Amino acid sequence: MPKPKSPNKSGTPAVGSTQLHTAEAAFQRLRPDLDAIPLAGIEVPRLDLQAAAVQAIGVAEALSAPQLRQRIAAIAATGALDAALIGGLEGVAWATWFARYKFLLTSATHSGAALPAPLVERAYETRARMLKTLEYHLDGDAEATAQLAHLRAGSGHLDLANDLSGAAEMYRKHRAAIQDDKRNFRGEDEQEAAALAAQLLRLLGATATPEQTLWKGYQARAAKLLFRHYDEAVRVGRFLFYYDDPEGRFPNLYTATRSTPTSPRTDKKPDASPVKPEAAPVDPPVGIA
Repeated sequence: MPKPKSPNKSGTPAVGSTQLHTAEAAFQRLRPDLDAIPLAGIEVPRLDLQAAAVQAIGVAEALSAPQLRQRIAAIAATGALDAALIGGLEGVAWATWFARYKFLLTSATHSGAALPAPLVERAYETRARMLKTLEYHLDGDAEATAQLAHLRAGSGHLDLANDLSGAAEMYRKHRAAIQDDKRNFRGEDEQEAAALAAQLLRLLGATATPEQTLWKGYQARAAKLLFRHYDEAVRVGRFLFYYDDPEGRFPNLYTATRSTPTSPRTDKKPDASPVKPEAAPVDPPVGIA
């Protein structure tokens, strides 16, 4: 089955009905386990959670190859790993994707009308000035151009906050290329953008609807499970491919998603297709029956 798609620029996810049914069914199966996880002390990780879910689905599919299943079962029989975590990875990934999907869906319809007008005006002005600076000096950088197009297409207060965070990150990354600009560059804009983004997000969070709060909690719980299952899959995957680029084939989720912005809008991001291992060698590494 095709992997789930990412959200539209507006934050409303785009997904086929079959994929959505698969994701929702996985979430409903996992829901009792999610409800049992206390919310205290857990937060949504600072990465693209849907891209992370897609990555995990790819790894789960790769490890489901018959020759790998046999080796994983042999290792599990020694007590060296939890095969149930690996077997449940795909379902947890689909459920995580769905929890994020629902959060984005509720957030896309949430109004930020309660935000102070002067704050919003200052945020838009700062965003516009920073994007002009970046676009002028990074015109020949394909990756930066793609990121800027993503930031330009935003709408709404949640997008505005994420755009400011993205612009601040680009200022940090490309400061040497933009700092001599005499027209739009302001040295204080990086910190100003970060502060404005934090203030916007804080105020938006304070006015969150009950449904947003519900799905924010579910995505945090699902992410906790996703990391647990994925880390076990990475552990055995790197062992099975110990002599064949194990970290490249089985990156951690932060590494796998770091090339894409952390904004909830992911349609403009580079391809989030997972790093999939090739077929396993005929002879297993030493120590595997």
